[in-house]
Amino acid sequence: MRSLMNCRLSRLCRGVFICISTFFLTASNTVADEHSFWAQKYLTGDWGGLRTQLEEDGVTLGGSYEMGYSKNTRGGVDTSGDSNKQRFTLNADFNFEKLFDWKGARVFFQYQNHTGAFADEVGDIQQFDGLDDPEYDRIHMFWFEQWLFDEKMRVKIGKVEPKSEFFAPLNAKNHLGFSTERSPTIGHGPPADSVNLFFYPTQEIQLSFGMYDAAFNEGRDENDFDLHSIFDPPADAFYIGEGSYSWAKGTEDSGRFMAGFWRLEGDVGRFDGGNSESSTDGAYFVLDQTVYKENAGDKNCNQGIGFYLQYGFADEDVRAIKSHYGGGFQWTGAIDGRDSDVFGMGISNVELSDEPGAGFSDNNECAYEIFYKAAINNYMILQGDAQYIQNSGGVSRSDALVLTLRLTILL
Repeated sequence: MRSLMNCRLSRLCRGVFICISTFFLTASNTVADEHSFWAQKYLTGDWGGLRTQLEEDGVTLGGSYEMGYSKNTRGGVDTSGDSNKQRFTLNADFNFEKLFDWKGARVFFQYQNHTGAFADEVGDIQQFDGLDDPEYDRIHMFWFEQWLFDEKMRVKIGKVEPKSEFFAPLNAKNHLGFSTERSPTIGHGPPADSVNLFFYPTQEIQLSFGMYDAAFNEGRDENDFDLHSIFDPPADAFYIGEGSYSWAKGTEDSGRFMAGFWRLEGDVGRFDGGNSESSTDGAYFVLDQTVYKENAGDKNCNQGIGFYLQYGFADEDVRAIKSHYGGGFQWTGAIDGRDSDVFGMGISNVELSDEPGAGFSDNNECAYEIFYKAAINNYMILQGDAQYIQNSGGVSRSDALVLTLRLTILL
């Protein structure tokens, strides 16, 4: 009975999703007045001018609603089911310089609620969709930031998502595959309490350091409303250091190279059943490069082509993924008249641990991704994504082909 109810619910969600998406795509061709409901910046509008006034005073409020539908069409674990998931996000950003004349200070709060079925039909190890998570209801981020020494140094303290500051390729931010936004060799967990230091000795160079609570390594669930301090037991910690060099900022030749080292301090089990290691570590490298910009002289122009490359490695004695390489590109404004749309492709390959205890029968898993992200209007975005996954899960399964639709509404 429960299986039948879930099937009917899945069909209902899928039907609603398709109807909504079709309506939005049709309506997006309609010319609307700039002050109309369809043309406003956010779904909930400007609240009679209150929203703009709050931003001018130093308080920016916002949010989003994301709805995803995925279907594995071949291979993997199973092709009979599908998955529907939703994520609701609320943000509050407080500019202390505007509010209290406190120069360079800022507080940010983000709440997230995620519901929906986890797509275990695919069985991949890289997670084909970053929205394909177990359900949670949590404070996602809550941090304080301070710029110091004429903006040569920045301090960020609180619950932080590590990928918001480290190791994420800029030109991979529109991919859905989780491994494209960070190397899966990196041993960090969910957003956690942290202390982060950033130094800017020149306009081109940035040095970044972070210490994060790693209670997840001891089995603690971070998907809640508790702010677990890095000083509270268990005392496991995740450390990361990164150096980056940027060039030709704002031009058609702009780019960035990052190199980082991470270390997870805490008991880590070995695949061979031997004594646990007291820590594990690894490194990663990321390259972002713009190769074309539609308006080369306009620093605010986002239309153009950029690609990324990344590589990471870890200890296969304790980590399921011993190395990873990936690359891809995104093209903003590929179609005339669709300046905000993004088309992209990418590949993400992981080499799996050879240790017998790791449980893999394949040497690798490789995901090929192609997507198109269409701006329906200012606050609605519809993205279609297809991924072909070779050796899904690394356990001698047939290659999977998973299709995903995601609708994002800016509130």
